[in-house]
Amino acid sequence: MKKFIYLAGPIAGCDKGEANDWRERISAHLTDGIVGISPLRCEPLIGDKYELAYDDKRFGTPAAINGKNLLDVGACDLILAYLPDKSSLGTITEIAWGMVLRKPIILVSGCADVVNHPLYIANIGWILDNFDDALSVIHGLFEDYVDTKKVWPRVTLDLPLKPGGVRIVKHG
Repeated sequence: MKKFIYLAGPIAGCDKGEANDWRERISAHLTDGIVGISPLRCEPLIGDKYELAYDDKRFGTPAAINGKNLLDVGACDLILAYLPDKSSLGTITEIAWGMVLRKPIILVSGCADVVNHPLYIANIGWILDNFDDALSVIHGLFEDYVDTKKVWPRVTLDLPLKPGGVRIVKHG
């Protein structure tokens, strides 16, 4: 049985690397049977940045983007949300959908305003400051479900998290 991880994070205004690199690195380090689902699979670059909406009635309208992302959040087994700061309104919306749908959520952020928000503290299962710990949680939760004994490699994903003033909330 496969398990699906929705990879929520900034897109609008990001270049290809900013939007895709962390998602590709996470997906590459998931064990067999655990699949990262990227909301970018139908999203083209417009110039050198991703736009909020674009001229494509199949995937680019606000309603189409909302429909695809809501489908993904509803269908996933877990949400991995990356919020380097508090400016990604789409990611914040996807986290809220996940809360309403009672999806387990892992939040990775180095932003004190994000990790110290009382609604996140009360509703998110794991608030972490790095992707290594997020991968560890994902594998700990799902490896028995996907029937694999493959040991996942501990990796360092050197992505920019904002340092300083971060309080890591330990759950469980």
